Amino acid sequence: MTYRLLTAAAITFGTLGIFVPPAYANLPSGFPSSSDSCRGFIHSKEKSSYRKSTARRRARRNWEYYARTQARWSRRKWEWSKFQHYDCWKGNKWHCKAAAYPCRD
Repeated sequence: MTYRLLTAAAITFGTLGIFVPPAYANLPSGFPSSSDSCRGFIHSKEKSSYRKSTARRRARRNWEYYARTQARWSRRKWEWSKFQHYDCWKGNKWHCKAAAYPCRD
């Protein structure tokens, strides 16, 4: 009985690792040092456009909006953030998300 329960648990937990969504599979690991005065990881909503550069720019602007509202005004700039990351894919249009740790200048 115990052996079956452990086997079922192992199969369940083993299969959960297979279904990682692609949007989160490539997110950076680690955390900036405390001297960087960074806040928690923020990611934007999915933004789309027919051009990849426009979709990235829209995702970046959405990330800056969230950084302003969640991590305060002093950490609002994408250029100041650490571990900047875009996750883009092509369907009918380009779809992108931006993610980073908001930090001070």
